Amino acid sequence: MTPAQALIFDMDGLLFDTETLYVEATSQLVEPHGHTITPEIYGGWVGRDVSPQEYVETFPGPYTAEEFRQQLRTLFYALCDEKLAMLPGVLEFLDGPAAGYPKAIASSSRLSTITSHLDQLGLRARFDVLVSGRDVPRGKPAPDVFLAAASRLGVAPAACVVFEDSIHGITGAKAAGMRAVAVPTEWTAHLDFSAADLVVGGLGEVSVAWLAGRG
Repeated sequence: MTPAQALIFDMDGLLFDTETLYVEATSQLVEPHGHTITPEIYGGWVGRDVSPQEYVETFPGPYTAEEFRQQLRTLFYALCDEKLAMLPGVLEFLDGPAAGYPKAIASSSRLSTITSHLDQLGLRARFDVLVSGRDVPRGKPAPDVFLAAASRLGVAPAACVVFEDSIHGITGAKAAGMRAVAVPTEWTAHLDFSAADLVVGGLGEVSVAWLAGRG
């Protein structure tokens, strides 16, 4: 294996428990109209930019796509202000095995959301580059956001390791020619992560030796 020279991280569901908050916000909108969010539905959305129209087609109700988008954003950000938290082992990994590597965020979220979440939990200074999937030609599962992160870090794609909780992210990372570590969540654990180079239950399971290409 090529030793890592840089590390690229997804954000939602990997560093922060935002998927739970997003599901909670969505449930508040759709459950009054008889809908239930399941891992089978939501797991296929994790890691990519889902349009408001896709939401209202899946969970029809007395709202337009734009009304749904605005209400969901309001509920989600209110929950983030109140409940946003790091997932277990994140800080220990960033300050342990990942310390010393240039690091990037490559997320499907808006850049303003990325910076807000990182600032809220005091992690922004630990990342050298922030890339939003909204700011590249194609979002995940295309490799664009990962290639942009590698370019801005000044590191060849083959020397980058990507950490993801979604199938779309793993697909994009492999298409970019990078090693990929899958960290499934309760919303994605039922999916097939066999394309990943390593599947772990948490970032704390990734060793210094594996990052260096010796694992």
